[in-house]
Amino acid sequence: MSSLAIAIAVNLVLGGVLLALLLARRGRDEVCLGGASEAIAHFRIHYPDADGEVSVAADGRGALIELGGGAVGLLERRGRRWNARLLAPGDVRAVDVDGGQGLRLRFADFSWPRARICLDDAEALAAWRARLGALTGAAARPPRQETRHA
Repeated sequence: MSSLAIAIAVNLVLGGVLLALLLARRGRDEVCLGGASEAIAHFRIHYPDADGEVSVAADGRGALIELGGGAVGLLERRGRRWNARLLAPGDVRAVDVDGGQGLRLRFADFSWPRARICLDDAEALAAWRARLGALTGAAARPPRQETRHA
């Protein structure tokens, strides 16, 4: 019976050591955008015809791209890959300023519910808040006509 306990203990210790090595090897992903050209290159992997003015986040882990026709491109680092999204009218549920430097976005789509982009420039932050605010569901929907009751 004691040989079984030793075998279990050895397997548990070996499993713990291997798990620690795996976590140390994978580590935290420190990949950041080098600038606007790199951001648009990553965005064009998903949307090849995309072109516009790029604002890279202060931490380099995201970017906002002003595209033609009122659409906005969002590039964000999630895990070990870059995710790109086209934001059209009605896609954004809410835009809030988070701590004076960041934009906190909430989307109408449950598959990508929120994003946070930090911008250093206060003017750029205000401009992007206005652009993204125009894409919110309330701003994108035509005004509802009031029904008068008797």
